Amino acid sequence: MFFRCRVPNGGDLYMSILVNASKKIIIDRTLIHMKKNTKTLNSRKVAHFLKLLYGLGVDLIEIGNDIVSNIEELPQDLNYVYRVNKNSDVLDLNKQEYDYVVIEYKNVFDLDVMSIKRIKNNKVMLEINIEDLDELYLDENHKMFVLFNIKCVIIKNINKYNLESFAGLIKDLKTNFLVEVGFCACNKFYMGTAITMDVCTDGADFITTAFNGENYGYTPLEEVIVALKVIKNSTLSGNLKLLPETARVYTELTGEKIYCMKAVLGDDIFKYESGIHVDGITKDSKTYEPYQPSDIGKERKMLIGKHSGKKAVMVKLQELNIDYTYINMEDFLSEIREKSIKLKRNILDGELAQMCKSFNNV
Repeated sequence: MFFRCRVPNGGDLYMSILVNASKKIIIDRTLIHMKKNTKTLNSRKVAHFLKLLYGLGVDLIEIGNDIVSNIEELPQDLNYVYRVNKNSDVLDLNKQEYDYVVIEYKNVFDLDVMSIKRIKNNKVMLEINIEDLDELYLDENHKMFVLFNIKCVIIKNINKYNLESFAGLIKDLKTNFLVEVGFCACNKFYMGTAITMDVCTDGADFITTAFNGENYGYTPLEEVIVALKVIKNSTLSGNLKLLPETARVYTELTGEKIYCMKAVLGDDIFKYESGIHVDGITKDSKTYEPYQPSDIGKERKMLIGKHSGKKAVMVKLQELNIDYTYINMEDFLSEIREKSIKLKRNILDGELAQMCKSFNNV
């Protein structure tokens, strides 16, 4: 279902998102942070998780030495970016073929001659802090680009929205260095999704994300792919209905429970109770929901409780195929509210059906 034939030498067979008919490549670094936070990862579940990421539309999985050394089998039919932080990391470059090698700008100066020589034959992504970009321009001889086969410059640590757009910066980098441009937004001020969406329309070629990314300070993958589809009307190659399964496997791997109201992933984001919500969604779901629950593999669920009105109760009883014609709805609603307050929670469907049956018999 999620498999593809791997293209030798980083061939151009990526899934990608089309934004204004322009292809955007998604790099995902969830596994890097999973490994940092979890001592032991189940290789079989890791493989399943990575294939689910691919199914969602991720093009490149970022990995490093610790992952290659500790995960028994990475799916060979996916495409990888290998991160080099130090000289010893270069030794693993011979273990399998990687689409790109990513090196942080400041780490380049710590690499020895042998490491540089080994990296030279690989396509390189140069990652650089946005504050350090001037250093690239100060190097008149482009020494960094002579040392390596740099195909892409990835700008990181962008944590603020740019009202003037990044289009000028992107165009300037492409013109001066003949590279593609990527962005790795920081989610420090919860602007990662907004920044990443905008750089896609401003001309960026690559974006870096992480599943449930706000936990790691990165753009959440799930948010940006849904937002690009809904807000930017982009064409997605991935299947958003895989999101619930991906979240389930993610939780099994990390032991981290995803917040119930987390955007896109939360279990409760399509649950509603108050009368005004029920009325609005019944008339036009777009009043409260920017997209249909079914678009991301979820279902809408109405809850009955102390905040519910007559409309909500009638709609719920219709869902349960219960005839409420002979029920005094005002009295029944009072009973529902009393029970909900007493239980300190919503009324379950089975409880509501039993209440209705008892109420009819009174």
